[in-house]
Amino acid sequence: MSKTRFFTITVFLLLLLFTVSLLIGRYNIFSQGLLLTSESLNVVYGIRLPRIIIAVLVGISLGVSGAVMQSLFRNPLAGPSILGVSQGSAVGAAIAILLGLQYVYIHFLATITGLMAVMFTLFLAASIRYGGSTLRLVLAGIAVSAFASAIIGLIKYLADPYDKLPQIVFWLMGSLAGTTWVQVIYALPLITTGTVIVVLLRWTLNALSLGDDEARALGVNVKLIRFILIVSSTLITATATSVAGVVSWIGLLSPHITRRLIGYDNRWVIPGSAIIGALLLLLCDDIARSLIVTELPLGVVTSFLGAPLFMAILRYARPVGGGRE
Repeated sequence: MSKTRFFTITVFLLLLLFTVSLLIGRYNIFSQGLLLTSESLNVVYGIRLPRIIIAVLVGISLGVSGAVMQSLFRNPLAGPSILGVSQGSAVGAAIAILLGLQYVYIHFLATITGLMAVMFTLFLAASIRYGGSTLRLVLAGIAVSAFASAIIGLIKYLADPYDKLPQIVFWLMGSLAGTTWVQVIYALPLITTGTVIVVLLRWTLNALSLGDDEARALGVNVKLIRFILIVSSTLITATATSVAGVVSWIGLLSPHITRRLIGYDNRWVIPGSAIIGALLLLLCDDIARSLIVTELPLGVVTSFLGAPLFMAILRYARPVGGGRE
C-alpha cells in the first residue's frame, strides 16, 4: 500500500470512529429524536468527549513508544514496557490508591514512578558487565519490572480487601471509566511533548536499527539520541499508563500492522503507528463500554483482540533491524 493511501485511509477511519464513539454508549443521546437535549449534550461533552480524547492520546503514545522500542532494541517482541515503565507507574498508582489520594495525585505519582523506574533501569544497565548495551538494558528492565511487581504484590496484600484492593486491581486491568477534562489537561501536554520529540528524531531510528557502529558512521550520536528517545518514550508511556492503567498489546501490535502495510522506514512507521494505536485503543474502549451492561476492563478487551491478531501477523513478521549488539 502506498504511504499516501495508507495515511488517507487511516486518518479517515480515525475521524469516523471518533465521531461514532461520541454517539454510542448505554445512554441514548437521541432519545428525544435528532434534537439533542441539555442532558444529552452534557453526556457527550462532559463524559464521552474527554474519554475519547484520552483514548486517542493513550493509543498514540503506546503506538509511538512501541515502534521506538522495537527499533532501538531490534526486537519485534519489544513493547513500551520493556524497560519497566508500566510496572513502575503501577507502583505509584497503587501507593496513591492505598493512601486514598485523589485521582490527580494518582496520575502524577504514577507518571513520576514510571520515569523513576526507567532511570533506575538505565543506572542498573550501566553497572552490568555482561553483553552489549542493548542486552544490558533489556536485562535491567526485566529486573526492575520484577522488583516493581513484587512491590505491587505487597501493596495488594496490605490493602483493605473491601475498599482499596478492588480499586487497585481494577486500575491494573486498565480502564478509561470516569475520565474527565482534568485527565485531558494533565495528559495532553506531556504526551504531545514526548511524541513531538520522537517524531523529530524518527529518522535516527533507521540508523540505530542497523547497530551502533553503523549509526556512528552515519554521524549519529548514539548515546545521546538513544537516551533522548528512551526518555521521551518513557514520558508518554508513563503518562498514558497513569491515566488509563496498564494496557497491553497496543504498543506491540501497532508497529507490526504499520510495517506490514507501508514498510520498515521509521520516518513513516512512527506516525503510522501513532494512528493505528489510536484506532485500536479507541475501538477497544468502545467495545469495553458498550458490549455488555457493565463496563469491561480495557486491558481485558485489548488482550482478547490483541493476542489472536498478533499471532495472525507474527507469521509474516521480519526482523525489525539488522546489525548485532
